Amino acid sequence: MAINFEPIFDGMQNGPEKIKGNFDKVNDGLTWGEPQNFLNVSGLTTEFNQYRVRKDGNAVIITLYVTGSDVENAACYLPTSISTRIGYSLSTQIVGRTDNKGIGFMNINTQNGKCTFYKPDGSGMYIQATVPLV
Repeated sequence: MAINFEPIFDGMQNGPEKIKGNFDKVNDGLTWGEPQNFLNVSGLTTEFNQYRVRKDGNAVIITLYVTGSDVENAACYLPTSISTRIGYSLSTQIVGRTDNKGIGFMNINTQNGKCTFYKPDGSGMYIQATVPLV
């Protein structure tokens, strides 16, 4: 079944081009921006140390691989322009998986962007999460 769009666009200057432009804007908003590194990484060895913000500004994806046994004193920072938009609480906790199949955590202080870590052993920990922004 074919649809005749001519009556819809009749009298509309550049109608099909305008509609395509609007679709392109929607699709572009759902893609991700360039990867950026966390700020002030201290006390961590990181293979991956990145976050990306979705172009429409509604989410951030966090990708980290953290190694080292002394993570109690380790930290890194997200820019406050992002961290203050993560939820309504003072902190957010993201679950990670260790190389030894244990569970660890990344805690994000939403007020200052400081990220701290907990893992039960000296193995590496993977964190990959998509976090909504408000």
